[in-house]
Amino acid sequence: MKNCFLSISAILFAGMGSLFAQSEVTPPAFNGAVIKVFMTRMAATVEKIAVERQIPADSISPVVGIALQIDKTGNVAEWRYMDNTQEGRDHAEFAPATAATRRAMEEAYARLGGTWSPATLADGSTVSYTSRMTIRIPVEKIRRAQDADPLLFMGEIPGENFHNWAKMRVRYDGRFTEKGVEGLVHVRFYIEPDGRITIGEVVQSPDERLTKEVLRAIRSSKGKWTPRKVRGVPQRTAYDYRVNYHNN
Repeated sequence: MKNCFLSISAILFAGMGSLFAQSEVTPPAFNGAVIKVFMTRMAATVEKIAVERQIPADSISPVVGIALQIDKTGNVAEWRYMDNTQEGRDHAEFAPATAATRRAMEEAYARLGGTWSPATLADGSTVSYTSRMTIRIPVEKIRRAQDADPLLFMGEIPGENFHNWAKMRVRYDGRFTEKGVEGLVHVRFYIEPDGRITIGEVVQSPDERLTKEVLRAIRSSKGKWTPRKVRGVPQRTAYDYRVNYHNN
């Protein structure tokens, strides 16, 4: 899975009190692989389940923390979720996982169907071990997979192509630069099911005349959009256009 869709970090703690230092412990392995591999597989499997079951992307938590206690025999003695409602080592700076996310996580674990080998000390003896990990779920990738007919601008996913097209058509000339007009213009508009453009809201702008220039360019994009579709039916779709103008 590409790094742009998945970012993983883990904090590993030995659950043995003060008897052993963490550096003396070899962490558990999942199907013979290191814990980071387990995390990668979990994220990929949650993604697959969400797409298969059409779990709404907005109901999936982008960040999920879990604490797994692996006992001396390699069994998961306890599975806990970490979040900002927990205390101690289970406290994390993100919101609790949604119910949909928890179900998908637990199904993903069952699908992986692997086994853990327990943590070991230098002398080969096994010990109980708690692994705390943070898994980032590629929610945007899930959303795109579920939306088979996305919004398009001139045949492409809108982004840099629309930005370049619109900026070339906004006359940011001496009328603005000579008076020091610069800053962010943020406009929210809608692509209607029939391809028409409806201006929704000017969220931010440094100058009314510059706003009019940007709105003129946006309106002139009529006919170049392919509306998003759900089950083949065109949908009204919001689009936020932001551009920073600088008087260089």
